[in-house]
Amino acid sequence: MKQIENLWKERVQLHTVELRKYLKYIFNDHLLFVAIFALGAGAFYYNGWVKTLDESFPVAWVMGIILGLFLTMSPIYTFLKEADKVYLLPIEMKLKFYFRKAIHVSFMVQSYILLMILAACMPMYAKVTGNGFKSFFLILLILLIVKLWNLYLQWDVLKIQDYRISYIDWLVRFVVNCSFIYFIIERSLPWIYGLYILIFLGLYFIYHQATKEKTLKWDTLINKEEKRMSAFYRFANLFTDVPKLRGQVKRRKWLDPLLNFVQYDQKNTYSYLFIRTFMRTSEYFGLFIRLLLIGGFLLYFSDQFYLVLGISIIFLYLTGFQLIPMIRFHELKIWQFLYPVQRSFKEKSFIKLLHVILLVQSVIFGVIVLISNKWESGLIVLIVNIVFSLGFVKWFVPSRIKKINKGTIF
Repeated sequence: MKQIENLWKERVQLHTVELRKYLKYIFNDHLLFVAIFALGAGAFYYNGWVKTLDESFPVAWVMGIILGLFLTMSPIYTFLKEADKVYLLPIEMKLKFYFRKAIHVSFMVQSYILLMILAACMPMYAKVTGNGFKSFFLILLILLIVKLWNLYLQWDVLKIQDYRISYIDWLVRFVVNCSFIYFIIERSLPWIYGLYILIFLGLYFIYHQATKEKTLKWDTLINKEEKRMSAFYRFANLFTDVPKLRGQVKRRKWLDPLLNFVQYDQKNTYSYLFIRTFMRTSEYFGLFIRLLLIGGFLLYFSDQFYLVLGISIIFLYLTGFQLIPMIRFHELKIWQFLYPVQRSFKEKSFIKLLHVILLVQSVIFGVIVLISNKWESGLIVLIVNIVFSLGFVKWFVPSRIKKINKGTIF
């Protein structure tokens, strides 16, 4: 028992050290400034939107879906490694303490997330229902109990071999969670709460009995842990080099016509390389698409000029800043040093590509604002974005690249 407890403490400690190693690069001064500005702008816009709500707004359904989604998503952090299939599998029956701790740690982390989500929903709830914030702690307590229920059901499902069961389980729990939160917000009759208590207990009993004699799916647990850490490494890789990251490359043949814009010339060797890297590498191309969609969505539904301007600049900055590490993507590959090309072309080609990417994003943002607002606003946003993109790649990016080359990354 003591050895299992020490193993758990060691895994948690190693995981904490690993996170801290990269978090210091992620939460640097630049990102914190942008995050604070974005949160402030978001809070201001959200507060203005809340003031427009009345009793007809379906706050129960909105909160039910939002909170139900975060209740249903209940990953369990086991901190397992590939070698555990060999060394820990024979003592699986002695690891109850280890996995119980894993569920409790998962509960604490996800409880904090629920707290933040509920706090964000409360102004909307108070405005529509008129109940104020006096129900906050009661709703939070209910959410925490339901979250623990979801985690234990999720743990039982991880023992079932049929992968289709996991999808059915997710759908069942999502429906139950959403509808239960809906009735909580609506303050329904007491007998409804009693019915849901029976549902919770019944599902727990069914899941537990169905998996009582089953063993763990070690491959699934380890794969989920690796995917979770890979997601963190991909995010951290936007700020610094992550040696443990396993990059994902996709063909994306439909983007090949873009290569026609690169002239066949020796000085364009790195231009071709970086364009291929951007198009095929999921962490960079996916980042661009995600920020483009999120930024475009916010711009489309924003009607205040200065807010629109701020949002467009923030997302341009986030895109440009997080694409800078791409310049070192092939740094450990020796074949690029064999190119009969001057190394100075590398930085120039990268900056040129980054400028084109930001210009494309600027034009799209300008068009979205032009459609959703006045044409004057769209034109001003387009001009300001282009100027910002030019200044960003001319003065900011070269200084960042110099720090990267010196080893003082961000």
